[in-house]
Amino acid sequence: MNFNFDLISDIHRETWPQFDWTGQPTSQYCIVAGDIARDRALVVDTLEHLSEVYTGVFYIDGNDEHKDHAENLNRSYAELADLISPLKNVVYMQDNVIVMNGIAILATNGWWSYDFDPSLPVDQSLAWVQQKDGISQQAAININGTAYRDAGYLVNSISKLQTYNDVKSIIIVTHTVPTPEIIQHDLELKDTWRYNSMGNNYVNAALDSDTERKIKLWCFGHYHRPVDTVIDGIRYVSNPRGRGNTEYSQFAYYPKRISVPVN
Repeated sequence: MNFNFDLISDIHRETWPQFDWTGQPTSQYCIVAGDIARDRALVVDTLEHLSEVYTGVFYIDGNDEHKDHAENLNRSYAELADLISPLKNVVYMQDNVIVMNGIAILATNGWWSYDFDPSLPVDQSLAWVQQKDGISQQAAININGTAYRDAGYLVNSISKLQTYNDVKSIIIVTHTVPTPEIIQHDLELKDTWRYNSMGNNYVNAALDSDTERKIKLWCFGHYHRPVDTVIDGIRYVSNPRGRGNTEYSQFAYYPKRISVPVN
């Protein structure tokens, strides 16, 4: 038996003329791996629309949802959760684990740890993010702390799921890239400060907690090129739309149907 869902991410609603998913679904469920929009009204509108065409929508935020709220991420998360909670058929996955049909789905943003390339100084990578996003030094530092917290959440959740006999397979979802191995081939990113804001090295500790080898799939976004690869027996998949009017975007954009075996 397989568990099927559609994967979408990085819709960046502000940069496209419209988003109409009518007739697009290939499954009952979809996973949205962040970066719907910076405008939270668009986030709610998009999730509400998706909830009309899917039985279940499992959503985790991206960094863009917090773009204008980076000085207080705790408050930003609380406000985002309050906006999403009334939506029918939508589950905000932060601090939630979904278990159904032998599958466990857990998700967190991930943020970044500023160390994908150890040859690039962390403090300068942090300063680059601070300047690019127009945030304070403390806000940039707090992002690293949030990345560490998100990794801890994954580690603890996966450890607990090892003891649940009815959970046969685990799907992890992060917004940011879970390992530099996925993007280290990209010469346009390599040796740039942006490279160190692509993902979170801490989250790999979650793999060590998977003593029963239940993790089958890791979905993510943030990187605006599609990925579908297997590393050490785990499938890593992304299906980003990307920002409109940029080289790394898909004008014709469709869901990616994914099947996860339950055994």
